[in-house]
Parts: sequence; structure tokens; C-alpha cells
Amino acid sequence: MGFRIIYNIDKVWFRDFGEMVEEMLDKLTGTTSGQGIVPLRLVFFGNPDNNGQYMEHRAWLLDLIRKRCERFGWRMPLVSYVAQKSLDSGLVMESQCVPRENGSLVQEKISADGVRYFTVETPEGKRLFTEGILPASIDAPILEQSNEVLGKLGAVLDAEGMDINTIVRQWNYIERITCVPEGCNQHYQDFNDARSHFYARTEWKGGYPAATGIGTSHGGIMVEVDAVALRCRKCAAVALDNSLQVAAHDYSQNVLIGVADKIFRHKTTPKFERAKAVVSPESGLQVYISGTAAIRGEASLTGVGIEQQTVITLENIEYLISRQNLRKHGVKAEKTPEIQIFRVYLKAENLLEPARKIICERYPAVKALYVLTDVCRDELLIEIEGVAFTAE
Repeated sequence: MGFRIIYNIDKVWFRDFGEMVEEMLDKLTGTTSGQGIVPLRLVFFGNPDNNGQYMEHRAWLLDLIRKRCERFGWRMPLVSYVAQKSLDSGLVMESQCVPRENGSLVQEKISADGVRYFTVETPEGKRLFTEGILPASIDAPILEQSNEVLGKLGAVLDAEGMDINTIVRQWNYIERITCVPEGCNQHYQDFNDARSHFYARTEWKGGYPAATGIGTSHGGIMVEVDAVALRCRKCAAVALDNSLQVAAHDYSQNVLIGVADKIFRHKTTPKFERAKAVVSPESGLQVYISGTAAIRGEASLTGVGIEQQTVITLENIEYLISRQNLRKHGVKAEKTPEIQIFRVYLKAENLLEPARKIICERYPAVKALYVLTDVCRDELLIEIEGVAFTAE
């Protein structure tokens, strides 16, 4: 039996937070019952005023979802709450669901640190999905939070007998990502240093995960992953490079902000691939597209507006998942994988309309969410990530 994730995006208009969540869950109930699917992971994007309200919203969210699950006999899905303001709604939710027949394969677990996660075992191998992992305090220094969260992730993988290098997709949410506190490193560089030490515990012969390192207004550090340990001879997890861009893990010291790590003795690079393809005869070809921006080589396109940055970003994605590029990396595809969803991260509210116009014209059938946040470089106006799939 194959295993496939079905992605969807729902939005509700502004009102009381609890009312927005209830309406969102009504939408989810209709979708799941109508399509014969069950929720695996729900990622909510909201706009809390501060870290205190972020934690209040998160607790409220979990309580309402738990009550809905009890009412409809669902397994409690994995839940993440991201402090990013939706630019075209009051609250937005990305749902990741599985066909009902796959739902029976999902095993719910909780780590010694209290991290909820799911495992799925099939003849193809073992898959693992985590909730958004948080530190004990989201007000602690960023480096301290990063080390703690990655330590919790490592403990989950260890408990399941899965190496760190089985991570195929990682989402890294970093409060005020480009902030450089006086006398300290940039928040993103602190996270990169922590990730580099964490990843140094293993070898990455098959390439790093696909990943997004993105800013949030509040919430400290949160990390969420998909991991896959394949045992089928015809299955593979393949790192995809993009000849239009320098691999992020090969960036020069010139584009990194901060000071050298004391152990590595240089500023550590972002450890991720431009995309990761998970190939299986039974489950099809799924491509995790990393957060992608208007970068050519290792340089940002500066001096151009949002329209040009959006077009260049989409061109980067289109080349990345093209049959030409897939075959270059040894992945045989009868057709180009189709984009399932987009997440669009924008630096300013006035960028929404021009960016959305271009994306909708190019991908009219693809659902997308648009949120306000800082991306990993001050000069970049937009970052886009997504998932592509083909059964052939």
C-alpha cells in the first residue's frame, strides 16, 4: 500500500480568535467527510500581539481541536501555530491529510520531552511527522532555544531508531529572523550555528533536507519535520539542486551575517537543499520545495520590484521541479510534478496584490496562503515554498 499526503488551504475572515478556529474546523470537517480523508497535521497562521498571547492562542487552539476530535472520533492531529499575519484573511490553515485507508497505519507517540509525533510503517519504509516543537521558554536567547528544540528533535529520532539524515523536510520558524541584538549574532545565524552542530552528528551522503528558515513576529524557535527511512529497493530520497543558484550549504562567508562559530571557526551556512524528492513506485513522486527566493548564484536580485522578484522566484521553482532537472538528478518522471500548494511569505502588506496577481495568473488552480513576515535576507521581498506531486 502506498502512502500519500493531501494538502489543502482554508481561510476565514476576521473575528474573535475562538470563532475563527471553530469556523476553520467546520471547513475541515466538511472537507474530510466529503473526500474520505483524515487530518494528519494542521498548521495555523495567526497574528498574536506578543509571546504571551501566542501561547494563549496555541493553548486555545489545541483545546478546540481536541474537543472537535472527541466529537467526531478523530485522532488528534499534529498541530503547529505560526505567528505570521495572514494578508488576505483573519486566520489561515494548511491541512495535511491522508486517505482514510492510510489513517489506520498512523501510530501516535509522545516523546519523553512531551513532543507529539506520528510514525507510519509500510513495505516502503518508515515515515515520521512531528508537531511544531517548541522550547521550554520562547523568551530565552535564540541560540539556547535552537539547541533545546533540536535536542528534542534528536531524541524523537533516536527513540524511533531513525538517523538525523532521514529528515527530508524541515520547517524552521525563527522569531525576528533578521534581528541582530546589540553585541550578539543575527537570530538566523544563531539558528544556523545550532543546526550545523546538530547535523554534524551524522553524515549526509544523500544530501540535506529541503527546508524553510523563515521569520515570525512571535513564538521563539519552532521546528517541524517530515522524515523518511526507506527500505524498498526502488524507493529513494533524492536531493535536488538548481544550477541557477548556488546550493545554500555552499554559500560563501560574504553573504552570511554574524561572527564565526567558535568550534567550526567560520560562519556556518544554512544546511538545506533546494528541494528533496521522495520517490516510490507505490506512493508516487513527491517533491518538497524549499523556501525559494529571487537569488541567482548566491546573490539576491536587488534594485528590482516585487513583480520581478516574484517572477524570478517562480522560475527558480519551475526549473527545480522540471523533468529536465529531475532526470539530471537520476529521478525518472513521466510528467512534471504538479504543484499542490504554495506558501507565500511577503515582507510588506502592499506587496500582496502584485505578487498574488502574478502567482494566480501562472497557477490559477493552485491554492496559496499569503503571510506577512521577514525572510532570511533584508533585501528579499518574497519567498515561496510548496509541494509538488505526480503519481507517474
